[in-house]
Amino acid sequence: MRPLRSIAGVVVAVALAGLGVGARDESVVLDPVFANLGAPTMPFVPAGSFITSSWFCPGVLAGGTGGGRLSITNTADEPIAGRITALSTDPAAAAVEQAVNVAPRSTTDIDLAALQPTGTFVSALVEIDGGGGFVEQVAEHPAGAAVASCANAASSNWWFADGFTVDDSTERLVLTNPYPDAAIVDIRFVTADGIRRPSRLQGYPVPGRSVEVITLGELGARDEPILAAQVTATRGRVVAGRAQHYVGGGRLGFTMTLGAPSLSSQLYFADGETGAGISESYAIYNPTDADVTVDAVFLGLPASPDFANDTQVEVPAGRVVTLDTATIENLPAGRHGAVFSTFAASSIVVERVVTRPAGNSVVTTVVMGSPPNLASTRWSASVGVGEPVDDALVVLNVDSVDTTVVVSTLGPGGLVPVPGLEAIPLPAGGVITVPFTDPSVVGRAFVVASGQRIFVERSLPRGGELAGRSGSFPLAG
Repeated sequence: MRPLRSIAGVVVAVALAGLGVGARDESVVLDPVFANLGAPTMPFVPAGSFITSSWFCPGVLAGGTGGGRLSITNTADEPIAGRITALSTDPAAAAVEQAVNVAPRSTTDIDLAALQPTGTFVSALVEIDGGGGFVEQVAEHPAGAAVASCANAASSNWWFADGFTVDDSTERLVLTNPYPDAAIVDIRFVTADGIRRPSRLQGYPVPGRSVEVITLGELGARDEPILAAQVTATRGRVVAGRAQHYVGGGRLGFTMTLGAPSLSSQLYFADGETGAGISESYAIYNPTDADVTVDAVFLGLPASPDFANDTQVEVPAGRVVTLDTATIENLPAGRHGAVFSTFAASSIVVERVVTRPAGNSVVTTVVMGSPPNLASTRWSASVGVGEPVDDALVVLNVDSVDTTVVVSTLGPGGLVPVPGLEAIPLPAGGVITVPFTDPSVVGRAFVVASGQRIFVERSLPRGGELAGRSGSFPLAG
């Protein structure tokens, strides 16, 4: 199956005919037309000029149970300035505002837990005057650090395909209302037994400029190996993140993920892996009222007459189906990308779950699939590696043309290609891993560029002495 290509065009025609110098003056009446912003999508780096650009971050632990920071990167030759508004789960804590300035060609880190120390979670709104720059967050936990991009906008809808509460593992939805007026949301979740709509979560208020945390295990969703969730705002808009702490049932570690603000008919993953000791599965959530058939195609694999690569998954309306790659006959071992497609328009959310060996234990990462419109020739990241890593990036070429990839880091002189990473070959439809071992790439923001459209995922150390990695997409653009 070939990836779908996004084609956009705008045609403007102006015709003036039959008008003489002496023609009478006639007033022209134009109907008012409002901007069509389109459906919200996963985070990206916007292009163009703005009065203010906004970034909505999903939240980090606070109050002594963990911590986290914002990383704001400015690749331009001029400084940028703006404001950070930190919001808390503590109803007695007022929103904290702080001015922020980011020098040219640099990254500024903000300790969110120090800025707003009360409550169990703190989230942030970052507003940059005149636009420019991009923002990511790092959530820190004793079980590991997790990187998440901040959203370009709040939304009325958020979806999560994966969830897990087996053996006292916890799943918490973190809802942020960055606006002054209260929002009202309805929350439902889906287990292997079907859809649940707890009465406590219908018409649930999220006060203005606050953070609310919903612990699903306290609402009857305990020991669930399948636990999708949907957040629908009937009034206002919110930002939804999901914090998961795995302590058993085959999963260990911590993840903090931004939800999907819209459904899609096609979702891509650059990374994925099968092999000894590795468990890989995909949670496919269909929250619509109609059954859908989903085609799963694995990318970047060598041609093999033994592997048909034509997996189909039937996903009933309102349900979640898990595809375990161990059940796919003759799927070659090793790294691969994947694309999940359906002919039903905008109907699915897919998340990949990989548990890999980590020292004497294992660690689990969960990554949300990326829609096809974010396939880009450029990917940007504020958060890079804190130590050398042999396979820090996984890059997927979604086009049928060979290309090369260049990785550049941001320093005082601007973006500079990393030695050895100036022209990495990437075959058509191929998948490669990229090492971050040169000292110039450690601890710096970076940009990945290519002549063709690519998807990029990071595989970053979890911090401290912890073995294993956390997975995440950087920002397209």
